[in-house]
Amino acid sequence: MDGFVAEWPEVGLIATNSPNDPKPSIKIENGKIVEMDGRLRKDFDMIDQFIADYALDLDVAEEAMALDSTEIAKMLVDINVPRAEIVRIAQGLTPAKITEVINQMNVVEIMMAIQKARARKRPGNQCHVTNVRDNPVQIAADAAEASVRGFDEQETTIGITRYAPFNALAILVGAQTGRGGVLTQCAMEEAFELTIGMRGLTSYAETISVYGTERVFIDGDDTPWSKAFLASAYASRGIKMRFTSGTGAEVQMGFAEGKSMLYLEARCIMLTKGAGVQGLQNGSISCIGVPGAVPSGIRVVAGENLVTMMLDLEVASGNDQTFSHSDIRRTARLLLLMMPGTDFIASGYSAVPNYDNMFAGSNFDIEDV
Repeated sequence: MDGFVAEWPEVGLIATNSPNDPKPSIKIENGKIVEMDGRLRKDFDMIDQFIADYALDLDVAEEAMALDSTEIAKMLVDINVPRAEIVRIAQGLTPAKITEVINQMNVVEIMMAIQKARARKRPGNQCHVTNVRDNPVQIAADAAEASVRGFDEQETTIGITRYAPFNALAILVGAQTGRGGVLTQCAMEEAFELTIGMRGLTSYAETISVYGTERVFIDGDDTPWSKAFLASAYASRGIKMRFTSGTGAEVQMGFAEGKSMLYLEARCIMLTKGAGVQGLQNGSISCIGVPGAVPSGIRVVAGENLVTMMLDLEVASGNDQTFSHSDIRRTARLLLLMMPGTDFIASGYSAVPNYDNMFAGSNFDIEDV
Protein backbone atom coordinates (compact mmCIF):
# COMPACT_ATOMS: atom_id res chain seq x y z
CA MET A 1 0.00 0.00 0.00
CA ASP A 2 1.04 3.61 -0.56
CA GLY A 3 2.00 5.75 2.41
CA PHE A 4 0.29 9.06 3.17
CA VAL A 5 1.24 11.26 6.11
CA ALA A 6 0.28 14.62 7.55
CA GLU A 7 2.75 17.46 7.18
CA TRP A 8 5.34 17.76 9.96
CA PRO A 9 7.26 21.00 9.31
CA GLU A 10 9.52 20.73 12.35
CA VAL A 11 11.39 17.78 10.81
CA GLY A 12 11.06 18.92 7.19
CA LEU A 13 8.26 16.52 6.28
CA ILE A 14 6.57 19.18 4.18
CA ALA A 15 6.83 19.58 0.41
CA THR A 16 6.81 23.37 0.29
CA ASN A 17 5.77 26.51 2.16
CA SER A 18 7.34 25.49 5.45
CA PRO A 19 6.92 28.16 8.15
CA ASN A 20 10.69 27.82 8.61
CA ASP A 21 11.59 28.64 5.00
CA PRO A 22 13.45 31.97 4.73
CA LYS A 23 12.06 35.00 2.93
CA PRO A 24 13.78 36.02 -0.32
CA SER A 25 16.33 38.82 -0.08
CA ILE A 26 19.73 39.86 -1.37
CA LYS A 27 22.24 42.60 -0.65
CA ILE A 28 25.38 43.17 -2.71
CA GLU A 29 28.30 45.38 -1.68
CA ASN A 30 31.51 45.88 -3.67
CA GLY A 31 30.72 42.98 -5.96
CA LYS A 32 30.07 40.51 -3.14
CA ILE A 33 26.85 39.15 -1.65
CA VAL A 34 26.77 40.23 1.99
CA GLU A 35 23.22 39.08 2.77
CA MET A 36 21.04 36.40 1.17
CA ASP A 37 17.59 35.15 2.12
CA GLY A 38 17.65 36.88 5.49
CA ARG A 39 21.09 35.64 6.53
CA LEU A 40 24.21 37.81 6.82
CA ARG A 41 27.39 36.59 5.16
CA LYS A 42 29.07 36.02 8.53
CA ASP A 43 26.26 33.57 9.34
CA PHE A 44 26.37 31.67 6.01
CA ASP A 45 26.75 27.92 6.15
CA MET A 46 29.00 26.36 3.50
CA ILE A 47 26.12 25.89 1.03
CA ASP A 48 25.09 29.55 1.33
CA GLN A 49 28.69 30.60 0.77
CA PHE A 50 29.14 28.37 -2.27
CA ILE A 51 25.91 29.61 -3.85
CA ALA A 52 26.70 33.25 -3.12
CA ASP A 53 30.24 33.01 -4.49
CA TYR A 54 29.73 30.77 -7.52
CA ALA A 55 26.07 30.26 -8.49
CA LEU A 56 24.43 33.69 -8.64
CA ASP A 57 24.96 36.10 -11.54
CA LEU A 58 25.54 39.39 -9.74
CA ASP A 59 25.01 41.38 -12.95
CA VAL A 60 21.33 40.45 -12.95
CA ALA A 61 20.67 39.51 -9.30
CA GLU A 62 19.26 42.82 -8.05
CA GLU A 63 17.06 43.21 -11.14
CA ALA A 64 15.76 39.64 -10.88
CA MET A 65 15.15 39.76 -7.13
CA ALA A 66 13.15 42.99 -7.52
CA LEU A 67 10.62 41.26 -9.79
CA ASP A 68 7.42 39.99 -8.22
CA SER A 69 7.44 36.19 -7.96
CA THR A 70 4.02 35.96 -9.61
CA GLU A 71 5.33 38.01 -12.53
CA ILE A 72 8.24 35.60 -13.01
CA ALA A 73 5.81 32.67 -12.89
CA LYS A 74 3.75 34.33 -15.63
CA MET A 75 6.90 34.77 -17.72
CA LEU A 76 7.53 31.05 -17.45
CA VAL A 77 4.21 30.16 -19.08
CA ASP A 78 4.03 33.10 -21.51
CA ILE A 79 4.80 31.90 -25.06
CA ASN A 80 6.00 35.41 -25.89
CA VAL A 81 8.84 35.28 -23.35
CA PRO A 82 11.79 33.31 -24.81
CA ARG A 83 13.74 30.68 -22.93
CA ALA A 84 16.87 32.83 -23.00
CA GLU A 85 15.15 35.53 -20.95
CA ILE A 86 13.94 32.96 -18.41
CA VAL A 87 17.49 31.64 -18.01
CA ARG A 88 18.90 35.16 -17.64
CA ILE A 89 16.45 36.07 -14.87
CA ALA A 90 16.69 32.70 -13.09
CA GLN A 91 20.45 32.98 -12.66
CA GLY A 92 19.92 36.02 -10.46
CA LEU A 93 17.40 34.40 -8.10
CA THR A 94 18.25 33.14 -4.62
CA PRO A 95 17.02 29.71 -3.40
CA ALA A 96 14.16 31.28 -1.41
CA LYS A 97 13.08 33.43 -4.35
CA ILE A 98 13.09 30.60 -6.87
CA THR A 99 11.10 28.49 -4.39
CA GLU A 100 8.56 31.30 -4.09
CA VAL A 101 8.22 31.42 -7.89
CA ILE A 102 7.40 27.70 -8.13
CA ASN A 103 4.89 28.09 -5.30
CA GLN A 104 2.83 30.40 -7.54
CA MET A 105 2.34 27.67 -10.17
CA ASN A 106 -0.06 24.76 -10.48
CA VAL A 107 0.79 21.46 -12.16
CA VAL A 108 -0.38 22.46 -15.64
CA GLU A 109 1.59 25.72 -15.50
CA ILE A 110 4.70 23.81 -14.41
CA MET A 111 4.25 21.48 -17.39
CA MET A 112 3.91 24.42 -19.78
CA ALA A 113 7.10 25.94 -18.39
CA ILE A 114 8.99 22.64 -18.65
CA GLN A 115 8.23 22.46 -22.36
CA LYS A 116 9.84 25.86 -22.87
CA ALA A 117 12.75 25.46 -20.47
CA ARG A 118 14.16 22.13 -21.69
CA ALA A 119 17.87 22.38 -22.59
CA ARG A 120 17.99 19.55 -25.16
CA LYS A 121 16.42 19.97 -28.59
CA ARG A 122 14.44 16.76 -28.15
CA PRO A 123 13.57 14.71 -25.06
CA GLY A 124 15.52 11.55 -24.36
CA ASN A 125 15.40 8.60 -21.98
CA GLN A 126 17.85 6.77 -19.76
CA CYS A 127 17.43 3.16 -18.68
CA HIS A 128 18.72 0.69 -16.10
CA VAL A 129 20.39 -2.50 -17.34
CA THR A 130 21.26 -4.87 -14.48
CA ASN A 131 20.74 -8.41 -13.27
CA VAL A 132 20.91 -10.05 -9.88
CA ARG A 133 23.77 -12.37 -10.89
CA ASP A 134 25.98 -9.60 -12.31
CA ASN A 135 26.17 -11.67 -15.49
CA PRO A 136 28.05 -9.55 -18.07
CA VAL A 137 26.77 -11.55 -21.04
CA GLN A 138 23.16 -10.92 -20.00
CA ILE A 139 23.93 -7.23 -19.39
CA ALA A 140 25.46 -6.90 -22.87
CA ALA A 141 22.44 -8.55 -24.49
CA ASP A 142 19.93 -6.40 -22.60
CA ALA A 143 21.97 -3.26 -23.34
CA ALA A 144 21.92 -4.02 -27.07
CA GLU A 145 18.13 -4.40 -26.99
CA ALA A 146 17.75 -1.18 -25.00
CA SER A 147 19.78 0.71 -27.60
CA VAL A 148 17.54 -0.57 -30.37
CA ARG A 149 14.53 0.58 -28.33
CA GLY A 150 15.93 4.12 -28.38
CA PHE A 151 17.48 4.81 -24.96
CA ASP A 152 20.16 7.51 -25.25
CA GLU A 153 21.89 6.65 -21.97
CA GLN A 154 22.19 3.38 -20.08
CA GLU A 155 23.15 2.77 -16.46
CA THR A 156 24.21 -0.39 -14.70
CA THR A 157 25.35 -1.19 -11.17
CA ILE A 158 26.66 -4.18 -9.26
CA GLY A 159 25.87 -6.44 -6.36
CA ILE A 160 29.55 -7.29 -5.80
CA THR A 161 32.04 -4.42 -6.10
CA ARG A 162 34.85 -6.34 -7.77
CA TYR A 163 32.53 -7.20 -10.68
CA ALA A 164 32.13 -3.51 -11.60
CA PRO A 165 34.70 -3.45 -14.46
CA PHE A 166 33.02 -6.46 -16.09
CA ASN A 167 29.56 -4.90 -15.86
CA ALA A 168 30.83 -1.55 -17.13
CA LEU A 169 32.52 -3.18 -20.11
CA ALA A 170 29.48 -5.35 -20.81
CA ILE A 171 27.01 -2.46 -20.97
CA LEU A 172 29.47 -0.41 -23.05
CA VAL A 173 29.91 -3.15 -25.67
CA GLY A 174 26.24 -4.14 -25.68
CA ALA A 175 24.98 -0.58 -26.04
CA GLN A 176 27.26 0.19 -29.00
CA THR A 177 26.28 -3.09 -30.66
CA GLY A 178 22.63 -2.10 -30.64
CA ARG A 179 23.16 1.50 -31.79
CA GLY A 180 26.27 3.64 -31.91
CA GLY A 181 26.61 6.73 -29.73
CA VAL A 182 24.75 5.55 -26.62
CA LEU A 183 26.41 6.72 -23.38
CA THR A 184 26.88 4.25 -20.53
CA GLN A 185 27.79 4.33 -16.85
CA CYS A 186 28.26 2.03 -13.86
CA ALA A 187 26.88 3.48 -10.62
CA MET A 188 28.85 2.69 -7.48
CA GLU A 189 31.14 4.23 -4.86
CA GLU A 190 32.39 7.59 -6.16
CA ALA A 191 36.16 6.96 -6.10
CA PHE A 192 35.96 3.63 -7.91
CA GLU A 193 33.39 5.02 -10.35
CA LEU A 194 35.87 7.76 -11.25
CA THR A 195 38.64 5.17 -11.66
CA ILE A 196 36.76 3.09 -14.21
CA GLY A 197 35.76 6.26 -16.02
CA MET A 198 39.42 7.30 -16.26
CA ARG A 199 40.17 3.88 -17.73
CA GLY A 200 37.60 4.32 -20.48
CA LEU A 201 35.02 1.83 -19.25
CA THR A 202 32.26 4.44 -18.84
CA SER A 203 31.31 7.54 -20.82
CA TYR A 204 29.26 9.42 -18.23
CA ALA A 205 28.49 9.53 -14.51
CA GLU A 206 25.64 10.90 -12.44
CA THR A 207 25.59 9.27 -9.01
CA ILE A 208 27.50 12.14 -7.39
CA SER A 209 25.09 13.27 -4.70
CA VAL A 210 24.66 16.79 -3.32
CA TYR A 211 22.43 17.89 -0.45
CA GLY A 212 20.53 20.91 0.79
CA THR A 213 21.81 21.15 4.37
CA GLU A 214 25.32 21.35 5.75
CA ARG A 215 24.82 18.55 8.27
CA VAL A 216 23.95 16.02 5.55
CA PHE A 217 27.07 17.00 3.61
CA ILE A 218 29.19 16.58 6.75
CA ASP A 219 27.57 13.21 7.47
CA GLY A 220 28.90 12.03 4.11
CA ASP A 221 32.37 13.54 4.69
CA ASP A 222 31.77 15.94 1.81
CA THR A 223 31.56 19.63 0.98
CA PRO A 224 30.37 21.52 -2.12
CA TRP A 225 34.04 22.09 -2.96
CA SER A 226 34.91 18.38 -2.83
CA LYS A 227 32.01 17.64 -5.18
CA ALA A 228 33.14 20.40 -7.55
CA PHE A 229 36.67 18.94 -7.51
CA LEU A 230 35.25 15.52 -8.41
CA ALA A 231 33.30 17.11 -11.27
CA SER A 232 36.48 18.71 -12.59
CA ALA A 233 38.24 15.34 -12.51
CA TYR A 234 35.60 13.90 -14.83
CA ALA A 235 35.75 16.97 -17.06
CA SER A 236 39.54 16.62 -17.37
CA ARG A 237 39.00 13.36 -19.28
CA GLY A 238 36.00 14.52 -21.29
CA ILE A 239 33.57 12.33 -19.36
CA LYS A 240 30.04 13.68 -19.20
CA MET A 241 28.75 13.94 -15.65
CA ARG A 242 25.85 15.31 -13.70
CA PHE A 243 25.14 15.57 -10.00
CA THR A 244 22.21 13.83 -8.30
CA SER A 245 19.86 15.29 -5.70
CA GLY A 246 16.18 15.20 -4.89
CA THR A 247 13.40 16.28 -2.58
CA GLY A 248 13.17 14.23 0.59
CA ALA A 249 16.86 13.31 0.92
CA GLU A 250 17.48 15.59 3.89
CA VAL A 251 14.33 14.32 5.64
CA GLN A 252 15.52 10.74 5.28
CA MET A 253 18.91 11.70 6.68
CA GLY A 254 17.27 13.44 9.64
CA PHE A 255 18.83 16.86 9.02
CA ALA A 256 16.21 18.90 7.13
CA GLU A 257 16.43 21.75 9.67
CA GLY A 258 12.67 22.28 9.46
CA LYS A 259 12.89 23.58 5.90
CA SER A 260 10.62 22.49 3.05
CA MET A 261 11.78 19.88 0.55
CA LEU A 262 11.49 22.31 -2.37
CA TYR A 263 13.60 25.01 -0.70
CA LEU A 264 16.36 22.53 0.16
CA GLU A 265 16.30 21.15 -3.36
CA ALA A 266 16.58 24.67 -4.78
CA ARG A 267 19.84 24.95 -2.82
CA CYS A 268 21.05 21.68 -4.33
CA ILE A 269 20.26 22.85 -7.86
CA MET A 270 22.02 26.18 -7.38
CA LEU A 271 25.02 24.41 -5.85
CA THR A 272 25.16 22.24 -8.97
CA LYS A 273 25.09 25.32 -11.17
CA GLY A 274 27.88 26.89 -9.15
CA ALA A 275 30.06 23.80 -9.50
CA GLY A 276 29.98 24.14 -13.28
CA VAL A 277 28.33 20.77 -13.86
CA GLN A 278 26.32 20.47 -17.08
CA GLY A 279 23.30 18.73 -15.60
CA LEU A 280 21.48 17.21 -12.67
CA GLN A 281 19.53 14.05 -11.98
CA ASN A 282 16.67 15.05 -9.71
CA GLY A 283 12.97 14.46 -9.23
CA SER A 284 13.38 12.92 -5.77
CA ILE A 285 15.00 9.78 -7.30
CA SER A 286 15.38 7.13 -4.55
CA CYS A 287 13.58 9.35 -2.02
CA ILE A 288 10.35 9.57 -4.06
CA GLY A 289 8.31 7.83 -1.38
CA VAL A 290 8.82 10.84 0.91
CA PRO A 291 7.38 13.68 -1.23
CA GLY A 292 4.94 11.19 -2.71
CA ALA A 293 3.38 10.77 0.73
CA VAL A 294 2.73 14.44 1.60
CA PRO A 295 0.35 17.05 0.13
CA SER A 296 1.59 18.69 -3.10
CA GLY A 297 4.59 16.36 -3.12
CA ILE A 298 4.39 15.21 -6.74
CA ARG A 299 3.75 18.79 -7.92
CA VAL A 300 6.90 19.87 -6.09
CA VAL A 301 8.89 17.04 -7.70
CA ALA A 302 7.94 18.40 -11.14
CA GLY A 303 8.77 21.87 -9.83
CA GLU A 304 12.31 20.87 -8.91
CA ASN A 305 12.82 19.54 -12.44
CA LEU A 306 11.63 22.89 -13.78
CA VAL A 307 14.03 24.83 -11.55
CA THR A 308 16.91 22.75 -12.94
CA MET A 309 16.00 23.68 -16.51
CA MET A 310 15.46 27.34 -15.59
CA LEU A 311 19.11 27.42 -14.54
CA ASP A 312 20.12 26.06 -17.97
CA LEU A 313 21.05 22.63 -16.67
CA GLU A 314 20.22 19.38 -18.45
CA VAL A 315 17.82 17.42 -16.25
CA ALA A 316 17.40 13.68 -15.89
CA SER A 317 14.01 13.94 -14.28
CA GLY A 318 13.62 10.82 -12.19
CA ASN A 319 10.77 8.43 -12.92
CA ASP A 320 13.15 5.71 -11.86
CA GLN A 321 12.56 4.22 -8.41
CA THR A 322 9.02 3.00 -7.89
CA PHE A 323 6.92 4.68 -5.20
CA SER A 324 3.41 3.30 -5.62
CA HIS A 325 1.48 0.12 -6.33
CA SER A 326 -1.15 2.21 -8.09
CA ASP A 327 -0.93 2.25 -11.89
CA ILE A 328 -2.86 5.52 -11.83
CA ARG A 329 -0.36 7.25 -9.50
CA ARG A 330 2.66 5.86 -11.36
CA THR A 331 1.25 7.07 -14.67
CA ALA A 332 0.32 10.48 -13.26
CA ARG A 333 3.89 10.87 -12.02
CA LEU A 334 5.23 10.06 -15.50
CA LEU A 335 2.80 12.20 -17.51
CA LEU A 336 3.82 15.43 -15.75
CA LEU A 337 7.20 15.08 -17.47
CA MET A 338 6.48 12.97 -20.54
CA MET A 339 3.85 15.29 -22.02
CA PRO A 340 5.98 18.47 -21.97
CA GLY A 341 9.18 16.46 -22.45
CA THR A 342 12.17 16.90 -20.15
CA ASP A 343 15.77 16.33 -21.26
CA PHE A 344 15.66 12.75 -19.98
CA ILE A 345 12.05 11.90 -19.11
CA ALA A 346 13.08 8.78 -17.21
CA SER A 347 16.48 8.63 -15.60
CA GLY A 348 15.98 4.95 -14.86
CA TYR A 349 13.31 3.22 -16.93
CA SER A 350 14.12 -0.43 -16.28
CA ALA A 351 15.15 -2.20 -19.49
CA VAL A 352 15.00 -5.48 -17.55
CA PRO A 353 12.20 -7.19 -15.60
CA ASN A 354 11.66 -5.95 -12.06
CA TYR A 355 13.22 -9.05 -10.48
CA ASP A 356 16.53 -8.26 -12.21
CA ASN A 357 16.58 -4.54 -11.38
CA MET A 358 19.39 -3.88 -8.90
CA PHE A 359 18.21 -0.26 -8.43
CA ALA A 360 15.30 -1.32 -6.17
CA GLY A 361 12.70 -1.37 -8.94
CA SER A 362 11.63 1.34 -11.39
CA ASN A 363 8.47 3.36 -11.83
CA PHE A 364 8.11 1.53 -15.15
CA ASP A 365 9.99 -1.46 -16.55
CA ILE A 366 10.16 -3.51 -19.72
CA GLU A 367 7.22 -5.66 -18.64
CA ASP A 368 4.98 -2.56 -18.83
CA VAL A 369 5.59 -2.24 -22.59
